[in-house]
Amino acid sequence: MNGHISSHPSGFRMNPSQMNGYGSSATFSMDRDHSSRTSAKALYGPEGSYFFRSSSKQKKKEQRKNYARDSVSSLSDISQYRVEHLTTFVLDRKDAMITVDDGIRKLKLLDAKGKVWTQDMILQVDEKAVSLIDLESKNELENFPLNTIQHCQAVMHSCSYDSILALVCKEPTQSKPDLHLFQCDEIKANLISEDIESAISDSKGGKQKRRLDVLRMISKADPGIPPPPKAPAPVPPGTVTQVDVRSRVAAWSALAADQGDFEKQRTYYQQEETPEMMAARIDRDVQILNHILDDIEFFITKLQKAAEAFSELSKRKKAKKGKKKGPGEGVLTLRAKPPPPDAFVDCFQKFKHGFNLLVSEIYLCTI
Repeated sequence: MNGHISSHPSGFRMNPSQMNGYGSSATFSMDRDHSSRTSAKALYGPEGSYFFRSSSKQKKKEQRKNYARDSVSSLSDISQYRVEHLTTFVLDRKDAMITVDDGIRKLKLLDAKGKVWTQDMILQVDEKAVSLIDLESKNELENFPLNTIQHCQAVMHSCSYDSILALVCKEPTQSKPDLHLFQCDEIKANLISEDIESAISDSKGGKQKRRLDVLRMISKADPGIPPPPKAPAPVPPGTVTQVDVRSRVAAWSALAADQGDFEKQRTYYQQEETPEMMAARIDRDVQILNHILDDIEFFITKLQKAAEAFSELSKRKKAKKGKKKGPGEGVLTLRAKPPPPDAFVDCFQKFKHGFNLLVSEIYLCTI
């Protein structure tokens, strides 16, 4: 994230910043170990912003431990937190959705059915608004002016999502408020809530300003602060636009051909295997097949969620007047993005490998 750690007792150091067009600013960065869910971390350097994202959850977790966990681009102006957007509900009596507790109960039901699809993003707090920023494009997804935030609350240890930030927002154009729920891991929801509440309090005027003290409190929340990186972040793997999907399909086909030769050899040896060896092999193949089916189900769920978001986004665009982006459309646009082409190739290949396993077992059972 933005800035470096100095030896100054306050933990602040003045550095020039190019983030979001702001001039010189004071920055601090922090780190916190975590042992549960992965999320909530980014690294912003003076030269810009960069992220390294991996398909492996464990690799992502280890990489995040090397990065600073929070950024404040000004002593009292901008702070940024990496969070997971869980869901957004419309608070409506007709749906028995009135309070934050109602939203948490609905979240638990969705989670039990596996219908919660998280989306990583940056939550930014400044003296005027709370904004949601896309991790990859750095574009602003949503902007909630402080005077539209009706309620801010941290919900801790209530379900599998153990650090939830709840924001209730209602813009003048809305008839009913929205309840936005975020999972916050690296910087806990209670600290982010304190930041937002202090920003709201300061925006209402008054001689005493709370936010500077809150930011200092957050910076001291964890004594273990790693040194800033000495070199730029590693270059991420090739993006979707850099991937030659056809070449990948050809490579998979070649691998499948080689696998076919291997299957012939395996069939030859399996004719002489003992019952114990056969049972162990079948158990292994069943485990592989279950993993393949889990991955395919995950991919299909992702497609369904993208389709649902696209459908809801289309409804909102038809219902509104004018071209101005309405509340919630930024997050919906992000969620409506389909998986990249290489993800379809991977899923296709898993289908193929799964069928090969089934055919192999059926054939061996008939020998």
